[in-house]
Amino acid sequence: MNDYLERCTKIAILGGTFDPIHNGHISIAENVLEKFNPQKVLFIPTGQPPHKATKPITPALHRYSMILEAICHNPGLDVSRIEIDKTDTSYTIDTLHQIKKLCAPGCIIYFVLGQDSLESILTWKNPKELLKMCEFITVLRPGYDAAKLKSHIKMLEKKYGAKIHALTSPRLEISGTYVRKSFAQDKPVCALIPKSVENYIRVNGLYNTPTLNLSEAHFDWAKDKLKRHLTPKRFKHSLGVVIEAEKLANHYGADINKARWAALLHDTTKEYGADKKRILCKKWGIEIDPIIKAHIDLAHGLLGAKAAEEDYFVTDPEILQAIKFHILGHKNMTLLDKIILLADFIEPFRDDYYPLKEMREHAYSNINKALEIGLTAMRDIDAKRGKALHHWSEDALETLRSELE
Repeated sequence: MNDYLERCTKIAILGGTFDPIHNGHISIAENVLEKFNPQKVLFIPTGQPPHKATKPITPALHRYSMILEAICHNPGLDVSRIEIDKTDTSYTIDTLHQIKKLCAPGCIIYFVLGQDSLESILTWKNPKELLKMCEFITVLRPGYDAAKLKSHIKMLEKKYGAKIHALTSPRLEISGTYVRKSFAQDKPVCALIPKSVENYIRVNGLYNTPTLNLSEAHFDWAKDKLKRHLTPKRFKHSLGVVIEAEKLANHYGADINKARWAALLHDTTKEYGADKKRILCKKWGIEIDPIIKAHIDLAHGLLGAKAAEEDYFVTDPEILQAIKFHILGHKNMTLLDKIILLADFIEPFRDDYYPLKEMREHAYSNINKALEIGLTAMRDIDAKRGKALHHWSEDALETLRSELE
């Protein structure tokens, strides 16, 4: 239970199913904080609401957890289990009685509700008592009938002693139904819900999202998403790396599914602008050395591994490592690391370059030799351009040559 309630002298309650919580809910809560100055806005997800008794809703623990994900960074917002821990139907008046007992004597309680809910409040349980228990904040919708609402509020205040405030702050017109449909239809949701909530939904397979266990459905979803965010040429290259990586994995006895995942996502951040790459390195805590800092495109492997985890929900450490080092290699490359590095060099849609033909000749007979040829050529090209080969590549090249001896 929220122990701080006994010290609160002013609190606002925002109830609902929150299936899921979305940016509209958060916007309302933040505006209540600004305009009414409560110590907290307390989200209270319903257990089984009476008005939705015949409609399936997402299990309460998921809805509670999504609220936590959305609001944990904001000190003025919190969430209560007071209704989801009940086994019977949740009624607002019963919840308010419980809240009053928990709060300090004389605590001002605001109950936040939509305009449509205010219009139907006389149909709620014990409405006469309810209207005297707290102050109400009604959230106005764009295009509302001001005269009708004013008349209704005046009637509730005069007849039942209610105290009602109108919140005219901006509200994002988002519905839980629209968010759920967007997930089911694989439409973008970044403008609808916080990123942390999207992550929770996808990881837990809510709202008909694909099961995130590197399954075929997960792969198809990731491929479709990647296609939307890459240029056609870059996407074609990525598919080429998938083709080559699958062949190499099958030939050398590596995990084919891990190879195809690393291949698909290896360039997911390749086309980000230089400034975006720099800011994401800072945001994600990715340390970059002077060479990468001077040539920030080299960071797209490091960023790609993090993006695979954040945006495509891949957590397998071998896959992430292969993405991370697919540009430069490193001293102790695994077989999967080598496969992705080589597949990126020789995928079938590559335009001819030196030494593509020679690398392809060795690719399926000696993977170390093929990579040694490629990294040596990369070092020579960098030298002609006045660039130093990154020390990871130097280490990789040294290890490959020792393995070839």
